[in-house]
Amino acid sequence: MEPRREAAEFLAGLAPRERALFSRLSGVALPAAPAGIERALAGAPAGAVALLATAAARAAGEEPGLARRLGEAALRLARDRGERQLAHVCLAQVHFARRRNPEELAAFERHCRRAIELGHAGTFCYERLAALYEYQGRYGEALRVCERAVEALAGDALSARRFRSRAERLRRKASGG
Repeated sequence: MEPRREAAEFLAGLAPRERALFSRLSGVALPAAPAGIERALAGAPAGAVALLATAAARAAGEEPGLARRLGEAALRLARDRGERQLAHVCLAQVHFARRRNPEELAAFERHCRRAIELGHAGTFCYERLAALYEYQGRYGEALRVCERAVEALAGDALSARRFRSRAERLRRKASGG
């Protein structure tokens, strides 16, 4: 089945209040019927997976349960590397919002790692993962995340410079200096 049709069926299954929230967060007005939802998705400026993933990240603080379901739907419907990477980043954001729960923190870490493996080119997962590892005293892992960020963000000189500085600080910490 085509991702847009699957997304339409998923969205049609949401409670009316959840569909309204999705509409607000995604900027796509959803009618009640799946066929109408599919037409609305077809006219949207972004693909179904991007809409689901973005709405998931935006809903994280407001409706964590819905955010998780939207992100999982985005990941399930993702057809290529870029869509999977986006879904993992958005799920990482969803779980990061509830990071005080150990299971949520583990899910955050898992989704960040997967996004990075898929070539995440933003800073969110690198920054948060490096900070988490540093806080936990896992300096070697934090350093590896920073080094990977410098490679991945080579086109973003400012971010790459920040990660190089952080890597130097981590090297000093790891050596006791």
